[in-house]
Amino acid sequence: MITGCGVVSPLGSGLQAFWEGLLAGRSAVRPIAGFPADDLEPRAVAEVRDVPRTDPDRAGAFALEAATQALADAGLDPASVDPRRLAVALGTTLGGMLLFERWLDGDAVDGLERVPYYAPAVRVGRRFGCRGPVVTPQLACASGTQAIALAADWVRAGRADVVLAGGADLLCRFVVAGFNCLRATAEEARPFDAARRGLVLGEGGAVVVVEDAEHAARRHARLRGTVLGVGAAADATHMTAPDREGRGAARAIVAALGDADVAPARVGFVSAHGTGTPYNDAMEAVALTRVFGPRNVPVNSIKGAIGHTLGAAGAFEAILCLQVLAAGVVPPTAGLATVDAACADLDLVYGAPRAHAVDTAVSTSSGFAGVNAALVLGRAR
Repeated sequence: MITGCGVVSPLGSGLQAFWEGLLAGRSAVRPIAGFPADDLEPRAVAEVRDVPRTDPDRAGAFALEAATQALADAGLDPASVDPRRLAVALGTTLGGMLLFERWLDGDAVDGLERVPYYAPAVRVGRRFGCRGPVVTPQLACASGTQAIALAADWVRAGRADVVLAGGADLLCRFVVAGFNCLRATAEEARPFDAARRGLVLGEGGAVVVVEDAEHAARRHARLRGTVLGVGAAADATHMTAPDREGRGAARAIVAALGDADVAPARVGFVSAHGTGTPYNDAMEAVALTRVFGPRNVPVNSIKGAIGHTLGAAGAFEAILCLQVLAAGVVPPTAGLATVDAACADLDLVYGAPRAHAVDTAVSTSSGFAGVNAALVLGRAR
């Protein structure tokens, strides 16, 4: 069961700011303001503006705030949970990169935080006294999705009663310059659009509380939704480019549907990875059509609104699915004006929100090295 959600996004801090921004089709993409970027081209990103940049563990600050919000939303005091059964699964691609940069500059950095990848999960685990597993899964830009899948597996297997699961990533010169060198970036985020030229990077944190059903029932918790199934698969095609036929993405979705025992026809909404790069969007159109058939299920992408938040992306999109399941409304895909011919088989939601009752949703993510992950999420009953 998912009993709480927390969000720190470029649209604002908190679930309400995130959801209202998506419904309005608003984009948070702006020129870089948080660090020197005059030599970077392009320099459009989606930054979190309401969290100060003074904390050198910026991704950890996002994760901690999102986890705090999620626990409050769940009405759960972590001190009431057996610490041995309280766990953290937090995906990231950059982790404590700013800490690492400081360490390279000769500043003293103590403990595990010296290793940039671990920093956010360690910070959340320490803050809430977790003595269960504290793990940072790595599936590149599918890490947030895989973190929630891992949390669901731990709860199913009886390894934890409560897991803080999701993802967090930050913007810095290292990541922007790196993606620019790959020629993967653009000034505008336009998922599935005929004029798309590349992705726009974003930052933030998104965390859900994954809780054992009996544990939630004992405390009369409100349910946000249910993780019905999880799946992952690899392309084994190229280090940065996706399989043009979408075979890995399709296998991940089919695996998640099989785990959930849900037929494709029962799925009422898909949150696509939707980066806005020519190859990713075309690949996803093939993969989703392969699984669901042409124009059979509403699809959107949130990356036109908050950019590509890397290891946090899948967690943001899982929370989007929970909101769609609860509200019966699909937000429009910000930045999409003219659907590309290669994506014409998708029933893309754009221009305005669409009222649509949904019982089951799929969130799908893909990343470098050909990794793919998917979640099947069900409406709270």
